[in-house]
Amino acid sequence: MKAPGDLKKYKAFLLTLLVCLISSTAFAQKESKELLVFAGSGMRVPLSEIGERFEKLYGIKVIYDFGGSGRLGNKILVGQSPDVFIPGSDKWTKILKEKGHVRDCTSIAYHTPVIITPKGNGKVNSLGDFLNSNNRLVLGDARAAAIGGASAAIFKKAGIEESRMNLRAKGQAVKQLVLWIEGNNADASIVWKADAVQSGRVRIIGIPKQYNVRSIIPVCQMVTHKKETNEYINYLLGVEGKAIFKKHGFEVVE
Repeated sequence: MKAPGDLKKYKAFLLTLLVCLISSTAFAQKESKELLVFAGSGMRVPLSEIGERFEKLYGIKVIYDFGGSGRLGNKILVGQSPDVFIPGSDKWTKILKEKGHVRDCTSIAYHTPVIITPKGNGKVNSLGDFLNSNNRLVLGDARAAAIGGASAAIFKKAGIEESRMNLRAKGQAVKQLVLWIEGNNADASIVWKADAVQSGRVRIIGIPKQYNVRSIIPVCQMVTHKKETNEYINYLLGVEGKAIFKKHGFEVVE
């Protein structure tokens, strides 16, 4: 049988242990807060920086799945449920709204297409040069990436048929196209201006306004989401979030 003094010490030990367990559990629950964000690969740089800053401010970790908007949209259609969806254009937001997956969307910035070539390669200088059979071209796949749909719309406005091009490959994401041009695997492509600026290793050629197709970047809250989603979206659409987008070559929606 324990002495009265030993019993008091034992009770004090149990009480301390219980407090520690409760504190550890609460801390673990706090640390486990996280959000899943599906986002077009063209926003990787600004969104990664925003995610790091947001976690430091709010203690909520942001897990990103970057890829082509078509791939991400189809993942949602087959049952995967992110908290936030940020595609490269509003095409997929319309589809997902009709299917009941998306609740609200707010525009944050614009994607502007540009022509890129390897540095030192002067073979392509305009849209007309895409019809030269000596020029090797790579473009985005319209079924997988928003830039593919934008490119197709540009060629349609300019009266250029894709079937007449020396098309070597179609990329599933805009970053893939940039990498191909950086590696001199093709003479030209069409990508988002922000990706070209972030690369710093490609030559950039503007597309005439009468042919260009600027895309809106929407930030969409899903129907099923965590309560922390609002804090992330408010930060993203706020002054600091937009400043980060602007720093990385995007034109933001004021």
